Amino acid sequence: MKLSRSARPVPSPRSQRGVSLIIVLIMTVIIGLTAAASMRTAVSTERVVNNLRSEAVAQQYAEAALQYCETETSKASADRIAQLADGQFTIHGAGVSSFNWEVSTTWTANAVNARINLPDTALKTADSAYAPSGVSVPQCYVEVVTLADASTAWLITARGFSLDYARDGDGQTTNGSVVWLQSYRTR
Repeated sequence: MKLSRSARPVPSPRSQRGVSLIIVLIMTVIIGLTAAASMRTAVSTERVVNNLRSEAVAQQYAEAALQYCETETSKASADRIAQLADGQFTIHGAGVSSFNWEVSTTWTANAVNARINLPDTALKTADSAYAPSGVSVPQCYVEVVTLADASTAWLITARGFSLDYARDGDGQTTNGSVVWLQSYRTR
């Protein structure tokens, strides 16, 4: 006796082509969604890296400004820049609750005892001749503070900006990064 296999209908080539088309379309959609998700992740990662880079540049400029003012205050009065000569400071008594560095006009006014914009020579190095300009120049401000023991100290405040920094008319940051640093240095 001859065993026969179950009689299964053999699909025609025409019906197979229709199934293949549907499978290919589904695969194309899956690949497209995967590619879109990958692009979205790449763009998001790029933004994060850009923000980190922006903040790092602002940090470096703030450190340069702080170092500049610390170096200037360590010199004799006659050797300092004019803005840091003796008699150009606001001297705060012990227990003062607010300082000039906290007032926005300190950073925007052109008064004698206003902030100090770092000169290009303080920023250019042998490795790079780039120096920021406009509103993104690193700045520092120096005040004299009387301590509880009646001694005095320099209160040095510095701020550095990222290369894409922008501000509005009130001095509020609208774009980029700004980093503030402070140090006390006894006189």
